[in-house]
Amino acid sequence: MAVSVDVEALIAAAGPRAGAAGREYVARGSVSGLTSVDGGVRACVAEIQGGRTHVFVSVVSRALVVDCDRDSEAGGQPCEHAVAAVLAARDAGISWTSMAVPCGAEPAVAEDRLVTAAATSLTRAELVRLIVTQAAEDRLFEARVLHRAGRLGPADEAELARLRELVRHAGRIPDSGEHWELHELLDAGRELLTELEIVAVRPASAEFVGVVEDAIGVWDKLAGYLLDAWDADDAEPGTVGDALAALHLRLCEELRPGPVELGQRLAALVGSTDLDSCLDAPDSYVDLLGAEGLTAYDAALHR
Repeated sequence: MAVSVDVEALIAAAGPRAGAAGREYVARGSVSGLTSVDGGVRACVAEIQGGRTHVFVSVVSRALVVDCDRDSEAGGQPCEHAVAAVLAARDAGISWTSMAVPCGAEPAVAEDRLVTAAATSLTRAELVRLIVTQAAEDRLFEARVLHRAGRLGPADEAELARLRELVRHAGRIPDSGEHWELHELLDAGRELLTELEIVAVRPASAEFVGVVEDAIGVWDKLAGYLLDAWDADDAEPGTVGDALAALHLRLCEELRPGPVELGQRLAALVGSTDLDSCLDAPDSYVDLLGAEGLTAYDAALHR
């Protein structure tokens, strides 16, 4: 849900010193790297005495939440870096989205608390080295780090072309004329899902949704061969199909296409597939479709 931030109320809550310092940072052009992330704003503030401070400001249940490298505490007064970030965001015309809970604030289990305590005892350089090492080993983690830092845009044409070729390759396996095993189909589906989930960390685009829909169609074909192997270890096609369906729904929720367009696309997708494991339409999409979209869906499906 889009919300507005009362800048003057923020400055009043921060206090005269922090409010004046935040205004000075903006006036001096000290705010850089301004990025909209997860409905909030991330920025880097150059200190007058040297060094840089990173700050992330978000709106949670209509309350401003500040995460600052230097001097903000949960529930405390907003700092000058938060004031600078919000002022710069206002000048840049960045919109805000209210979240129900802070990003990453899910209830922690004992293991999470242990890791959190350990992480807070490390230096900044140690944490950076650990993140870089993990990113080199895990492409999904790498994408999440880049997204969190506001460094990822929508998939470009080269990336989309690579994914389309993966989809085509998976679909050609049963028709290759060569001997293949059932596990190769499952492996191809899992590999395709992994690659799609990595790219899905990027901002959604209509072109990428189209690639995911192509993948759903291909998996529907491959899953048909696996139906007789459901009793085999981990060969149930719904494992991949359900994940593809969830990915498609999440992208549509982010992109929010027009209800008529979405209804027609869902009808085309459902009409071209044979298995129910690949897409739960229109039930899962009711909030996006509305009455108009559902009418378009029914009309296109029974045309």
